[in-house]
Amino acid sequence: MAKSRSGRSKKRRFTGNSYTIRATINENDETSELNSTESASAKKLESSHTSLKIFSERLFETSKDNRIVSWTTLISFFAIVCCPDCYSQGLELIEDSVSGLCSHMNLKCKNCSFFKGFPTTEKMKGSCLINSSIVLGLRIIGKGFSAGKKLCAFLSLPFLSKLAFRNQERKLLKATERVAQENINAALSEIKGSNSFTKCGISIDGTWQRRGYSSLNGCVSAISVDTGKILDIEVMTQYCHICVKANSQSSKHVCSNYKGSAGNMEVVGAYRIFERSNVRNVQYNEYYGDGDSKGYESVKNFYGINTVTKLEYIGHVQKRVGGRLRQLKKTTKGLGGKNKLTDKLIERIQNYYGIGIRSNVGNLQKMMSSTKDDEIFSLCV
Repeated sequence: MAKSRSGRSKKRRFTGNSYTIRATINENDETSELNSTESASAKKLESSHTSLKIFSERLFETSKDNRIVSWTTLISFFAIVCCPDCYSQGLELIEDSVSGLCSHMNLKCKNCSFFKGFPTTEKMKGSCLINSSIVLGLRIIGKGFSAGKKLCAFLSLPFLSKLAFRNQERKLLKATERVAQENINAALSEIKGSNSFTKCGISIDGTWQRRGYSSLNGCVSAISVDTGKILDIEVMTQYCHICVKANSQSSKHVCSNYKGSAGNMEVVGAYRIFERSNVRNVQYNEYYGDGDSKGYESVKNFYGINTVTKLEYIGHVQKRVGGRLRQLKKTTKGLGGKNKLTDKLIERIQNYYGIGIRSNVGNLQKMMSSTKDDEIFSLCV
């Protein structure tokens, strides 16, 4: 049988919480509070004021976040809120105007002359930030006006007009171009340091709007192998939707700047990036490619005969070995099948090929453990 506790348990003393002014109370504080002539009501008001201050600070921390609130919920809430002038219930919320996802609201009292107008989102230079944010978000995920209109229609939200959407795109384009150029200049200054001229290695690679060789738009980037930051980019397009739609070439915007196949964009883009290196007082003496030698061939003699060294990523070399073996198995009858050159065996061969290179970087002789004079094929399986 359990032993009963003798006597009455000692009451635990309150030491404060996150809403009190002092988290702990020592003996001197306790004595001073007992001897204090401050009334209990004054202490409660002081505690309430502190709690309200803490609540306001926490509310300010999340005040820059956005929330979707039902219109019916807002009207019902303000209907039971007291007017700050006459202290009577019955505030009326009215939507005065709509600008995309932003609305301008008017709050007025039915019993007095109280009237207050406010926008639903923060504004900067007369423009609603939420409209810029929705356009930027859509462009980042590769969507445009039609996708945004469908999304807002399903959520029962207002959306920007097509003209307003295009205006936001132009503003964002100017801002992103300016920020991108500032970052590129900062990355170049980081490599140069205090020198007015420097040499460095870059990794050149291209990306396209669509997969395959049918894309009309592409971009080539040059990334520093030392810092991993972008030093230059070249955006190319051979189709301008605005010119085709307007049937005019006299517009002020930049039209197509490339003619040719999509696959050749990387070659032309790499050459243009090397051309700009003279103006920027930098020389790209090492070229890290993705295995395509066309881009390197166009720039290897740019500063003189064989002044640009080609270096390749081991993973690309390893990948090409597997690709060649799969192509060989496909074209050679009887090479594939059980206990022969299977896909699993090809993966093992290409992996060990990469390991052999990585383990002996800079020493070609050590990479060749098996030669024609000393065949060690048993190590391959």
